[in-house]
Amino acid sequence: MNRLSFIALLLALPFSAPASAQTDTLPDGLGKPIRSPEGLRSLIERKDPRFVIVDVRSPAEYAAGHIPSAINIPGGISADIKTPPAKDKYLVLYCHGGIKSPAAGDKMLADGYKHVLVWGGIVNWPFARETPAK
Repeated sequence: MNRLSFIALLLALPFSAPASAQTDTLPDGLGKPIRSPEGLRSLIERKDPRFVIVDVRSPAEYAAGHIPSAINIPGGISADIKTPPAKDKYLVLYCHGGIKSPAAGDKMLADGYKHVLVWGGIVNWPFARETPAK
């Protein structure tokens, strides 16, 4: 490979890597069956206490409607909420369109959470949404 081709390859590499890694640290393939809306709804219906559904959108977006049982941790910064989930819980994160939740997942991993799955965006949720009681 000549020098010019090598330099071009080095310059192209940053554009070929994703902006943020898709975070999936759930053990034993637990993330695979809940990647679809039907799988996530099944998980919610089972009420498995090991899992926490996390909406990383703003409080206003969360209040407008969220996936049932989800808690709101804007931007994935758990230090800003009163009762953050335990660090050993399995977190399933989503945002609006699936763009911001990977970065939020990275923040939560850096904060010491060990099991994080980036689910995607609520735009892919075809089922009823919850709103906070008033």
